Amino acid sequence: MSISRPFEPGSRDHVAEVERRLRSVYGCPRHHNPEDPLDDLIFLVLSRMTQEIKYVRTYRSLRSEFADWEGVRDAPAEDLEEILGDAGLAATKSRQIVAILHEIGQREGRLDLSRLRTMSDEDVEEYLTSLPGVATKTGRCVMLYTLDRDVFPVDAHVWRICRRLGIASDTVWTDSATKGLQAVIPQGLCGSLHMTMVAHGRAICRAKKPVCRECVLSDLCLHFTQAAHS
Repeated sequence: MSISRPFEPGSRDHVAEVERRLRSVYGCPRHHNPEDPLDDLIFLVLSRMTQEIKYVRTYRSLRSEFADWEGVRDAPAEDLEEILGDAGLAATKSRQIVAILHEIGQREGRLDLSRLRTMSDEDVEEYLTSLPGVATKTGRCVMLYTLDRDVFPVDAHVWRICRRLGIASDTVWTDSATKGLQAVIPQGLCGSLHMTMVAHGRAICRAKKPVCRECVLSDLCLHFTQAAHS
């Protein structure tokens, strides 16, 4: 049996309607991301593979314990790991943060990423992803949240929702698939879509037991309509 849908999945009209509905529910959630690019980069390193409440709390502890990023860079490893313990992967994250801070200090002559504001999107992304352990998603989050660039970071929540809605056609989440997603998003909507999809993925479109009956996107969603008609 054919299923009638108001928009062709993955079309620009479809994506625009998804953005409109999610924005009407969630507004413009920043998810506690700081507004300074270096602050946000460290915040994002802490967020890897842990719960929001834990990495937000850990970031605040880090900022209250040290007067500046130089203090973090030069701190004894065991002290830094103890502070980061709540966020998980403390040893790995502390090594990455220290390596990032050393690299930025060498490049910039100080621990400051303000120069990124004067650079093109391509150069900013190249700069950030050349830092130790910084992947495309993290670099684009810094660009979006602190530099106001029209880029589309893809995390697990965003990828899951895009797959279920039929916006993403690739079966494997790769950098190439990320770039393909951005290509179908109308100009100016990348930031709103990312922020609201993260919120929606946490609240409704969860990996396990999604709350489809409460979802504002159910009639636009391949996952829901296929399940309903199976």
